[in-house]
Amino acid sequence: MTGFFEGFLTGIGMYTKSPLFYLLIVLLVLRVLYRVKRPAIRGVFGEWRVNRRLAKLGDEYRIFADMYVPDGKDGYTQIDHIVTSPYGIFVIETKHYSGWIFGRERQKNWTQVIYKRKEKMYNPIWQNFGHIQCLKTYLEIEELEMHSIIAFSSDAKLKFKEPFETAHVINVNELKKVINRYVDIVLSETELRDINKSLEQLSFTDKKQKRRVKAAHLKSVKSKQSGQKPDRPHLSKVEFKPNKSASKKIESVVELNPSIHTGPQVGSLGYCPRCTHELVQRNGKFGEFVGCSAFPKCRYTLKKEA
Repeated sequence: MTGFFEGFLTGIGMYTKSPLFYLLIVLLVLRVLYRVKRPAIRGVFGEWRVNRRLAKLGDEYRIFADMYVPDGKDGYTQIDHIVTSPYGIFVIETKHYSGWIFGRERQKNWTQVIYKRKEKMYNPIWQNFGHIQCLKTYLEIEELEMHSIIAFSSDAKLKFKEPFETAHVINVNELKKVINRYVDIVLSETELRDINKSLEQLSFTDKKQKRRVKAAHLKSVKSKQSGQKPDRPHLSKVEFKPNKSASKKIESVVELNPSIHTGPQVGSLGYCPRCTHELVQRNGKFGEFVGCSAFPKCRYTLKKEA
């Protein structure tokens, strides 16, 4: 028996001296990291694909990605993509979801189905409506119609029974075709230049500053859930000038539809602090709870205070 253990330990010692052993360890660590960071990696790759497709629009179009727009309430609303052109402004909300997607325009929650598992998501049309209202207030152009686009990843199968009236709900590969449908000039060179200049003020050249704003945005979402007032970092280059007439218009729309709210991630349950995907309402064996929409890749759940 002693000889067996001695031989076993000798074999282990010889194996650990082999370069193959360390290679396997590295591969195992990378696999674990990938599983943990997979939602974030998927999101980054998805945004890269969207940017690549938008870049094919041409020189008449200007693309602004991952924009944090002041909401006038000491917080921000995050917009995935804004495209400006003489033919109008396009506000794009991207959803890197897979599976079958069901929903209607006036339905509060949509459904994602993956292998008989159903998950709820907040209506992205309503979500993008809040983004657009906030952007109009910031730019002080509430009279200009902005085009709402909800772009799902190519892995998603859109199973909608009714057409949408207030937004384009499409797969990412249809982005260029949908934007190119608009050919009538609605913005002069001066107007477009002013809009682009205002949006440039929201672009960050300092990565640390953008991380602070992103952290403040996530904190504001969490604070909103707990009823606390969020802190806002000082940004000398951003000056928010609310337009009173636009604010009244937003308020009137909200009064007509109490389910719609303005501000960061309108009406949603917030963002996951681990992977930044949306939080959704779920049903478990112990009742309802809030969890990450990237489940099972991300297993974050929001604990409720007793």
